[in-house]
Amino acid sequence: MKAKHYIGAILIASVSLSSCKKFLEIQPVNQIGEEVALTTKERIQRALTGAYSRLQVIEYYGAEWPNAVWLSDDNVEPYSAGTTDLQFDGHAVLASSNTMEITWKSMYQAINAANNVIDAAGKVSDPAMTDEDRKNILGQAQFIRALVYFDMVRTWGGVPLVLTPTRGLTDESFPARSTVDQVYAQVVSDLTAAESNLPSTVNRNIAHKKAAQALRARVALYQKDWATAESMATEVINASTDFSLVMPFEKIITEKKNTESIFELDYNQVDRNELSAYFYPTAKGGYYRTGPTDALEALLKDPLVAGTRSVLLAEEGGVVFGNRFRKALGGTKDDNYPIIRLAEMYLIRAEARANQDRATEGVEDLDVVRDRAGLAGTNATTKDELLLAIEEERRIEFAFEPHRWFDLIRTNRVNAVLGVSDSKKYVFPIPGTEVLTNKKIEQNEGY
Repeated sequence: MKAKHYIGAILIASVSLSSCKKFLEIQPVNQIGEEVALTTKERIQRALTGAYSRLQVIEYYGAEWPNAVWLSDDNVEPYSAGTTDLQFDGHAVLASSNTMEITWKSMYQAINAANNVIDAAGKVSDPAMTDEDRKNILGQAQFIRALVYFDMVRTWGGVPLVLTPTRGLTDESFPARSTVDQVYAQVVSDLTAAESNLPSTVNRNIAHKKAAQALRARVALYQKDWATAESMATEVINASTDFSLVMPFEKIITEKKNTESIFELDYNQVDRNELSAYFYPTAKGGYYRTGPTDALEALLKDPLVAGTRSVLLAEEGGVVFGNRFRKALGGTKDDNYPIIRLAEMYLIRAEARANQDRATEGVEDLDVVRDRAGLAGTNATTKDELLLAIEEERRIEFAFEPHRWFDLIRTNRVNAVLGVSDSKKYVFPIPGTEVLTNKKIEQNEGY
C-alpha cells in the first residue's frame, strides 16, 4: 500500500477566487524579457550554456518534475505530509498545485532559451563562427527544445508550441494549445534536424548525434513507431566504441559520465541536484521527503529480481531509503542526472522487436540488461510474456528515474497496475494561473 509514512486522507484545500484579478495580471510564463543581443559566437555559446542550465534547475530535472512523476507510480511514495506530494501520490492533483506552476514555467524558460539560440545562430555574422560551429550550436538547441517539449507533452498532453523568442506582449504571447500530435511532430522535426546538425563526437553532458538518436528512439516508442524505435536504438547500441554497459551496476551511480551514459546533466556544488536530499534521511543530510514503496523495497531486496541493482536501496539504523542519488551528506549535492543511458536502448529495442513479433530477438536484448545485473535469462517466450517481462525490468532498472508512470500510461496499463481507471488523470492539470492568464488555453478535462 502506498503512503505508509503518513496518516490520514489527502486534504484538498479550496482555492480562494478573491485573488483572481491578481492572476489575470500575471504575464504568461513563456514570456521572457529582452535579452542581451546575441551577435557573436561567444555570446551565443554562453546563451546555449544557459539553456542547459534551465534543464538543471530544482523546478525541473533538479528535483520537482521527476519527483511529481514518480510519486504518481507504484515505486515511490511521500514520506512527509506535504499536501502537493500527497496530491500526486493520490492522483488528485489540483490546478493550483505549486509544483505544476513552477515546472510549467521552468520548461518554457528552457524552451525560450533554446529559441533564442536557434534564432541567433541562424542570423549572426561573426568570422569566428564556422559553418560547423553554427550547425553544432543549432543542433544542441534543437535537442534541448525537443527534450523539453517531449517532457511537456507526456506531462500535460497538448501544450502551446512556441518556436521563436518572445519579447514584449503581443497577441502571439498568448498562444493556444497545440494538439498532442502536433507537439510530437515538432519534437520529431527538432530531433531530425539535431541529428543532422550535431557532431558524432561524444561529450556526455552536451548533446551529440547519438544523443539525438537515443531520444528519437524513446519518442518513437511512445508513438508506437516500432521500426523507428528499433533502428534508432540500434544506431546507439552499435556505437560500441563510445557506449557500453558498466559493471558493476553501481558504477552508473558513482561514476559521472561513465560509458553507459548517453546524455546526462552535469551538476556541481554551485548548480546542485536536490534529489539526494529528497530521499535521504536527516541523519545523512536529507529531509526524507520521498522514498520507496513497500512493493519496490521488496523487489529491490529480492536477489532474483534486482540482482546487483539492490544498491538502489540503502538501510541505516533501521531506516530504508532510496540510494540512487547520494550526495546529500556533506551538502555537495553534485550527483549528475541521467537523461538517457544505454540500458534503455536495449530495453527499447527489446520492446520494439516484441511488438514486431520478433520475440526471440527481443529476449536477447532483455537478457543483456539482466546479465549486467547478475541475473539469469528471462523465462518469457511469447510476445505477451516478453512485454510484461520488459515492463518489470524497466521498473527495476529505472526505479528512481521518471519512467514507470509514463510506461504504464503508454502501454495502457495504469488501471491494471495502479487501479486508476479515470483516464483524465493520466495527464496533469494545466497550471490554474496559466489558464486564467491566457484565455486561449483550455484546462485538461477533469480538472
